[in-house]
Amino acid sequence: MKDRYQGIDFFRIIAAAMVVGIHTFPFSSISPKLDELITLTVFRVAVPFFFMTTGYFLMGKLSFQQSYLNRKRVQSFLIKILKLYVIAILLFLPLSFYTGTISTRTSLVKGVSAFFFEGTFYHLWYFPAVIIGVLLVTYLLRVMSFSGVMMISFLLYLIGLGGDSWYGWLKGIEFVSLFYTNLFKVFPLTRNGLFFTPLYLCLGIYLYRKGKTKNIKEIPFFLVISLMLTLIESYLLHTYTEIKHDSMYFFLPFVMLFLYQLLLRWQPKIKWKTKEELPLLIYVIHPLVIVVIHTISSRILFLKISLIYYLLVLCGSWLLSVFYLHLKGKKKEISPVPFRAEKKILKEDVSHNVSEIKKIIPRKTKIIGVVKANGYGCDLVGFSQLLLKEGIDFLAVATIDEAIKLRKAGIASDILILGYTDPKRIEEIAFYDLIQSVISEEHGRLLNIRKMAIRCHLQLDTGMHRLGMQPELGAVVGMYQLPYLKIEGIYSHLGSADLLDEFSVNRTKRQIESYQAVLKGLKDLGIDYGVTHIQSSYGILNYPELNFDYVRAGIILYGFLSDSIQEPKQKIELKPVLEVKAKLISKRYVKANEYVGYGTNYQLKKETLIGVVSIGYADGLPRSLSNQGLVLMCQDKRMTQIGNICMDMLLVDLSQAEDVPLNSEVMILSSDNIEQIVTDEGTLTNELLSRLGERLTTDIKN
Repeated sequence: MKDRYQGIDFFRIIAAAMVVGIHTFPFSSISPKLDELITLTVFRVAVPFFFMTTGYFLMGKLSFQQSYLNRKRVQSFLIKILKLYVIAILLFLPLSFYTGTISTRTSLVKGVSAFFFEGTFYHLWYFPAVIIGVLLVTYLLRVMSFSGVMMISFLLYLIGLGGDSWYGWLKGIEFVSLFYTNLFKVFPLTRNGLFFTPLYLCLGIYLYRKGKTKNIKEIPFFLVISLMLTLIESYLLHTYTEIKHDSMYFFLPFVMLFLYQLLLRWQPKIKWKTKEELPLLIYVIHPLVIVVIHTISSRILFLKISLIYYLLVLCGSWLLSVFYLHLKGKKKEISPVPFRAEKKILKEDVSHNVSEIKKIIPRKTKIIGVVKANGYGCDLVGFSQLLLKEGIDFLAVATIDEAIKLRKAGIASDILILGYTDPKRIEEIAFYDLIQSVISEEHGRLLNIRKMAIRCHLQLDTGMHRLGMQPELGAVVGMYQLPYLKIEGIYSHLGSADLLDEFSVNRTKRQIESYQAVLKGLKDLGIDYGVTHIQSSYGILNYPELNFDYVRAGIILYGFLSDSIQEPKQKIELKPVLEVKAKLISKRYVKANEYVGYGTNYQLKKETLIGVVSIGYADGLPRSLSNQGLVLMCQDKRMTQIGNICMDMLLVDLSQAEDVPLNSEVMILSSDNIEQIVTDEGTLTNELLSRLGERLTTDIKN
């Protein structure tokens, strides 16, 4: 967990120790009253703390936005907890039968109740409680405001309170007693996911929504007051009433509200680095240790001293948990997975290129990482994750499907769709929290009539005449007035930024002036037009003096220029991030005058050792490279491509590499030959890279 939440992380261990205390009564040998006031009152902050942590870190964002990623996080959490619950049930199944919690005579109704509310062993109730609580609060957040969810959760807590610690007092009221008698037919206890959990989840969400508390000087005072009131409440209830259970107190939520705010700010001097799973493991395992210590203490009587008993259980649970994590953390030596054809992404070179771009652009200007066309052939998801690690938190793609793929891979950054998206897919734009380019006035109006609010950037056609609306102020203002388009930015694309001849420079300057004129007009009208960006890779290199909010870095992120025809104005030291390799899968001697491969384009002049390499034009290697003298490298030896390149394979002349063994790696594309291939083919690096097929596996190397 991040350093800013060290207090939360540290208290998770303390809370786990409190739960162990609740099940061992550490002060019973000293004074039962101490257990009432400390174990059954103060220690009761433990489980609400875990619930609030779930609310704060898991559901806080969801309360603001029901986006795909926020829902996915909740879904993944629920699946994880359900799996753990099933494993815990199986682990404690023998003890469950031994203690009679479940048996062969257990009715279906009781079995269902045990699974969904009580747990099949006394401490396992936490798992269904958190699952049901999260499901309930998630649903309520979808259908009402957070304040409404908070109110319902508080009312449910009051109902639960009446069936818990306050039951002994309230059961004297006839209609209340009747209500709880019927309620207990369904729920043996109200300490469950319906009545207990939602309020604490909501308190965690509330603190997340509230943000940092600026003035915390008074919080310790309120914490002490609320804790004293809880202790008084507990003392009175335990002394003068017959309580049904003591998990819920009226003043306990107030204790938690103030305690959690302090924990969020707490930076303990002791930095205890531990695995996140440790508190949960202690929680799950400790009843097994209780059984062991209980058995031993029947023979060694001094172990029955409550405090010693508690410490033994706690230490035993901790040691077992740490031992399990140690075994789990041992990484088996994994042999590299054999590949057919592979692209290797060099992580350090990505970092280098980002740093080089940052040296050129203005200090306050940020980078939009353009990852369209499968990340220029370098792997859409893998390359995007590398950019995020480099601090680039805004990505751009060409299509909605590319954007959705990123979201499904867990990419949470802003994602701009540069191309056209059919208005019929507006629900997907909203659901996946994407930013759609409005590519024309008509496109904007068609999106708006769908009556679903979406995030947008307005694209202007300042002179490239491909996409974008005309830079006419009135029409642009009209777009900002459409109620369902949340326009967060405005941009254009330079058509000749890669060329420095006089005509191209003048064209580019006219585009920039047109763009700036629209921005000025919007500003004069008091319209907040959002973020601005007009430079792509060559705009960055040839017009570094421009100062907008973002630049759209494409091919230069990958360490290449589009071609080597003209040097850019701004020199930049780029490192190509990509290498493509394949395997030598066959070798054979072929007699002179034989034709090699498809067709009769290549005839051997002498007996030759030829090899087959496992890559073809279906993997993105242009077929037009056939018989053009393409040189491949393997173990520092040259292999010349011969014959027509096939869909899945190509042939090479092994005359200079006869001793290269089968299954050797063959370098197909690298910084040594990509530029030459592009020049010979009369194309762009962009085209060559973006052709690389998804059959190529990806290996990201440091």
